[in-house]
Amino acid sequence: MSQVTIKHVTKSFDNVQVLKEFDAVFHDGEFVTLLGPSGCGKTTMLRIIAGFEKPTTGEVYFDDRLVSGGKTFVPPEDRDIGMVFQSYAVWPHMTVYENVIYPLKIKKVPKQEIRERAERILDIVHLTQYKDRLPNQLSGGQQQRVALARALLAQPKLLLLDEPLSNLDAKLRETMRFEIKELTKSLGITVVYVTHDQTEAMAMSDRIFLINDGCIQQSGAPEEIYNRPCSPFVADFLGKVDFFKGVAENGVVKVTDWGAELPYPEMTHTGAVQVAIRPENILIGGDGDICGRLRRVYYLGDVTDCRVAVGQAEVRVITDGFAHASLREGEDVRLHVKEFLVFPGEDLEGQLQIRT
Repeated sequence: MSQVTIKHVTKSFDNVQVLKEFDAVFHDGEFVTLLGPSGCGKTTMLRIIAGFEKPTTGEVYFDDRLVSGGKTFVPPEDRDIGMVFQSYAVWPHMTVYENVIYPLKIKKVPKQEIRERAERILDIVHLTQYKDRLPNQLSGGQQQRVALARALLAQPKLLLLDEPLSNLDAKLRETMRFEIKELTKSLGITVVYVTHDQTEAMAMSDRIFLINDGCIQQSGAPEEIYNRPCSPFVADFLGKVDFFKGVAENGVVKVTDWGAELPYPEMTHTGAVQVAIRPENILIGGDGDICGRLRRVYYLGDVTDCRVAVGQAEVRVITDGFAHASLREGEDVRLHVKEFLVFPGEDLEGQLQIRT
């Protein structure tokens, strides 16, 4: 296993700064995800860790070993890393077995050791029965497992994954998320995973580093970032959320467009605020204290996605899939808000614009 320490790293290409004072520690055996929109700097950071790019300023350590910084630069082949890219990058003229063992052949590892290690890793990634097939005889998920097996065969201390599932269909992506998570945990490998897909990040990570505009916006466990986002941008990027203008005073938040109040005894913020509500945190029906009219009902199988008119606003509510049978568009309903977030200020657009 390997700990990665990143100290004050910046990176500029010509006059464009893509990373700004990046500081982080990725612990031994931890599955860390660098999450953010396209162009935020996450892949650049991964390439700096791998040694494909040099930082403009700052340092990168593997355990206590300086690998990038100042006059020190350790090339990728000497960093003891495995890397899997978005494209499968498997040799089309080689069998699965030949693709997997290629790095060890280059290092002139003894044949018996190559065979033993290859058989073990092929079994782990469930490819033993396909070892004599060519890549064009495999599915996308199987080809991605070939690339993963090849990266793992050299027993790296650190595995770097750059959007490895983005070329797969949705169902296969879901399967591969759990396979990669279970595999790397069983091997005790430190993983740094890059994605713009929030679902992947939530499902796979021990910790998420949410990045935008070259800066870490927030880091923490998935449930921490989801339930306690530090800004509207973080709340908006990770999960579904609607924002409404409000005024916080006297232990309540008056939601302006709703013409309704929500209890707010903590009064962390006062005056003009933004009220952020996730649609799964609203109960529909029963003895809710907010009146609305059901405008749209979308049945999605596992959930029912609704739009409810409340005052001058439209409120999104995601409820149980079974609720679909009892909901009728046009009927009056009552809502109860279980949880909500409050952010200071009126200028929501200004707080979200760095997302683009």
